[in-house]
Amino acid sequence: MPGLKALRGGKRELKAAWRATLAEYALGVTWSGDGRWLAAGTAAGEVTVFEGATGLVQWTRSVHPAGMCALAFFGDVLATGGMDGTARLLAAVDGRELAALPNGRQWVEHVAWSPDGKWLATAAGKVLRLWTAAGEPWMETPAQESTIAGVAWRGDGSEVATICYGGARLWGIAERGSGRQLEWKGSLVSAAWSPDGAVIACGSQDCSVHFWRVETDIDSEMTGYPLKVKALAWDAASTLLATSGDVDTTVWKFEGKGPEGSKPVTLKGHEGPVTALAFQRRGGLLASGGADGVVALWEPKKGPTPRGAGFGVAGTEVGEVAAVAWRGDGKALASADGAGAVTVWSVG
Repeated sequence: MPGLKALRGGKRELKAAWRATLAEYALGVTWSGDGRWLAAGTAAGEVTVFEGATGLVQWTRSVHPAGMCALAFFGDVLATGGMDGTARLLAAVDGRELAALPNGRQWVEHVAWSPDGKWLATAAGKVLRLWTAAGEPWMETPAQESTIAGVAWRGDGSEVATICYGGARLWGIAERGSGRQLEWKGSLVSAAWSPDGAVIACGSQDCSVHFWRVETDIDSEMTGYPLKVKALAWDAASTLLATSGDVDTTVWKFEGKGPEGSKPVTLKGHEGPVTALAFQRRGGLLASGGADGVVALWEPKKGPTPRGAGFGVAGTEVGEVAAVAWRGDGKALASADGAGAVTVWSVG
């Protein structure tokens, strides 16, 4: 088991249920819909699926020998994107390939399921493609101004957003690809659409967070970050936006007339830059991972200091935390780090 470390000011330690070590850098982890399986991928292109409760290996296989960029579960189907210009659909139980989705010669850097699982979005180079759940092609966008840096779905699955230099573009599913541009003269590096569909927030190359209110196209920004904001996370109620860009996590309140003119909550504890963020799908807990190897839990609505169960809880990975992912029921948290460690943490 990994060693445990108390967060500065924290009252409890996060307990590791199990831990495994992959052969290479762990780029991500993702849970199956029922929480039975946990998939982890390496930059070298290998996928390992574990039993989520025990950590026993169900299967391991090289899916993208040239290298892998992304992976995402919906239900019991795992989607992966690789440097071979192909996305793949795999069966959770045995790793059997269900479909290969060609994306040209560019790396498939992003794969994202629609909230209802009817569509899979893949981004390779400057082009977004949509596929049915069975892997059949549905839509291909024109080439964008630059390489697509992120993909985010609207909560009702009616639109998907892409970001690149020049802003965000919203693509309608019913219209089969007509796009609406949200302009910004700069490069965007991360994106998160609020669950209620009202706001798209994006981290920018200039170390700011730019966001649009979708119905009006009114935009605003938060500035003053010392680093690029590469990790963003919304809470389930769409009232809190957690952002990286520093050794601390900054949480903005989107209630009432906020966040303009409001003071954010600052969560202090990491000793290295925050690298990963994720809110529970239900409940108020926020997980953060850092370059210091610490995985921490917070309750932002209760303030910036430890004051109860689940707040200020921490455990340590071996290397920089690359990803954190909640199991659907919110009672377990998975993390992966640069040293190949994959850990499932118990959350009471």
